[in-house]
Amino acid sequence: MSVRPFHHQRPLVSIALAYGLGVWAGVSFVYRPLLYGAAFAAAVAATILLPRAGRRRTAGFMACFLFLGMLLGGWQSHPSLPPEGKYRVTGVMACDAVLREDGTAAGYLDSAWLQTEGSKISVGKLYWTYTPDSEAPFLPKEGDQAAFDAVLYHPDGQVNPYGFDFRMFLLQKGVRAGVTGAGNAELISRQGRGLASVLYHAKEKLAEQVRLIFGEDSALPEALLLGQREQLPQETKRGFSDAGTAHLLAVSGLHAGLLAGLLMIPLRRLLDPKRRLLALGTFLFFYCALLNFSAPVLRASVLIMIGAWRRTVRRTPDPLTALCAAFLLILLFRPLDLFSASFQLSFCAVLGMIGLSPFFARLDKRSFGGTVLLAWQATVSATLGVFLPTVQTFHRFSVIGLLVNPFACAFFAILLPVYLLVTAAGCIWLPGGVWLARLLNPVTRGVLDVVTRLGRLPFSTVQVPMLPWYCVLAIACALILLTRFTVWPRKKKLLCGILALAFSFGVWRLTLCREVQYIQLAMGQADAAVLADGTETAVIDAGSYGGDLASYLLSTGRKTDHLILTHLHTDHCAGVAQLLENEVPIGRVYLPEGAEEQQVDEACLLLLDELKNKEIPIVHLSAGDTISLPRSTLTVTWPVGGTVPPGQDANRYCLCLLCDLDGVKLLACSDIPGAYERYAALDADLLKAAHHGSKSSSGEGFLKAVSPQAILLTSNRLSARLPNPDTLKRLQATGALIYETGHTGAVTVTVWQGQAHIATFINEKEQP
Repeated sequence: MSVRPFHHQRPLVSIALAYGLGVWAGVSFVYRPLLYGAAFAAAVAATILLPRAGRRRTAGFMACFLFLGMLLGGWQSHPSLPPEGKYRVTGVMACDAVLREDGTAAGYLDSAWLQTEGSKISVGKLYWTYTPDSEAPFLPKEGDQAAFDAVLYHPDGQVNPYGFDFRMFLLQKGVRAGVTGAGNAELISRQGRGLASVLYHAKEKLAEQVRLIFGEDSALPEALLLGQREQLPQETKRGFSDAGTAHLLAVSGLHAGLLAGLLMIPLRRLLDPKRRLLALGTFLFFYCALLNFSAPVLRASVLIMIGAWRRTVRRTPDPLTALCAAFLLILLFRPLDLFSASFQLSFCAVLGMIGLSPFFARLDKRSFGGTVLLAWQATVSATLGVFLPTVQTFHRFSVIGLLVNPFACAFFAILLPVYLLVTAAGCIWLPGGVWLARLLNPVTRGVLDVVTRLGRLPFSTVQVPMLPWYCVLAIACALILLTRFTVWPRKKKLLCGILALAFSFGVWRLTLCREVQYIQLAMGQADAAVLADGTETAVIDAGSYGGDLASYLLSTGRKTDHLILTHLHTDHCAGVAQLLENEVPIGRVYLPEGAEEQQVDEACLLLLDELKNKEIPIVHLSAGDTISLPRSTLTVTWPVGGTVPPGQDANRYCLCLLCDLDGVKLLACSDIPGAYERYAALDADLLKAAHHGSKSSSGEGFLKAVSPQAILLTSNRLSARLPNPDTLKRLQATGALIYETGHTGAVTVTVWQGQAHIATFINEKEQP
């Protein structure tokens, strides 16, 4: 008896895979709309002419959806944009403007227009940042129509290895461009956004009510009921992550399923099946809208509706086909969600349970022990399903989560309805809700305490570097072999899986980078660099925000053996906060002599105290001191010991380093002013220019003494002030190759056998 091919049994699965591949290709490669459109039209015509059944018909549909995915993915990821520049901007606030810790404000604008010299351009949704007046800050509310003068910019994509893709982040929210500034700002009217405004304010009112009912313990109920985690302390969120239960804080299938189940109890008695289905769909639509149509809630809602429809028409459900239907429905409207971590985790978790859980189907479900074991096996299946996206995105894997999750899911499945009932009671009669919440608050505090303690346990999580594509492919193939959809004998599956994993990880081990690499990260007008030398790593400054730095270190599996902070200004060391938050190991911290006694930023001193509290050694350096790595040596050229007076501008006495990178010399000048450059002027092959190219830096005499062949310059391409035009002319006059990180992205200097090769992250330009 012949076995029907998989794509014959479940054609929708093959079609969904083809569509996902098309979206990926449309985003990743050059967008050619005419070519993709013609290919899509040809595939549709060919499919219509093919027989109504059989392999060719399925292949035709796969081709149609492949080219449709390329067309939609390319269209959404390569939008047409107005030129960058100054405009008069008008738009309706999509949310309340938020004042951030750094003193800037941010928000989103809907129905935005750009006006300049008589022309008016519609741009849809915009991301808006500005610095408000400290005395009377301009902070418009959701629904306010605002007008102001601002500079429009095209968001940057990924500019650092393993870094954050800001452009894709905004595109996934439907935002094509950003504006910065708020000149001549005024509120025109209170316009509102229809249903969106109603739902926004309903959510805000519910959040306010939850805070009134639960008081100081409202953070967890607010996160579970409304998906708002801003009130949760960072330590608590880290505890949930380390304990492997962070998914419980994201409103997803568990929440939607519980609410739908509670709703169906009265609906089964009040309505016939068709009206019940309509009522359930209406409820889920508004629930998704309330939570901004997040991918996990959409996925769960679509699966719930498919399951309810199949029960109504009395058809046997196929979970894999239903999951692929949800996959297609979401990505047809929002193709860029394919690159969202929440989308990937949500679908991979369900896919893992569908594909791997049948291995445990023979267990006795009647006993309590069997039920607990089945719950644990479902957790293992889901964890294996999300292993790849978890490791590739967060570079961490929770070991303790394998043990905790079954009990945590069961407990939260009880806690969530209780929170919902207490909130409902408080909305009807506030004193009664507050009284019930007081009884429940000790439980809330106990939950948070237990989760935090579990996350602190030794070896609760394992840090895993980003895996190369061939290892990802090998792990994916091994997981597919474990499923019931592969009809090979069990021993053959096991052998093939082990061989694939062993071969891929062997190749990975053999191809690990053995060169000395210096990476100047693109941090705007801030400094951060990584020196990778064998198994040791030196980090020179951490920028004003260290997210990309932490991501690079975690992705490459590196710890920070030497953290060198050239001086205590936020654009050089505030990023240490992200290193600590992400638990990047730090071996030793280096500062210039007298660093704490200069005119420094208070936030940097607080970070220094945090480093001391973690008992990380802090060493002060002066001219002549060295830091040795396997094939590199970092020699301090400034400041000179014993000559550093207190109370000075920290730039004057920042660390300057001459880095011998396996025979190639790089002079890193931090922010040293021009008047002090002569003390650090030494001959070098490469120069990391001082102070982002400020007017007083990189004087002619200094440049002549250094005589570099290439110059690295950290800059922000949107800045009109830096680098200074006169300084840039002096740098160009040297004849050296100039790499501005604001235009090139991160710059990587790779040294092998005394030869340096320079590559830029953007456009991958490489120079000898």
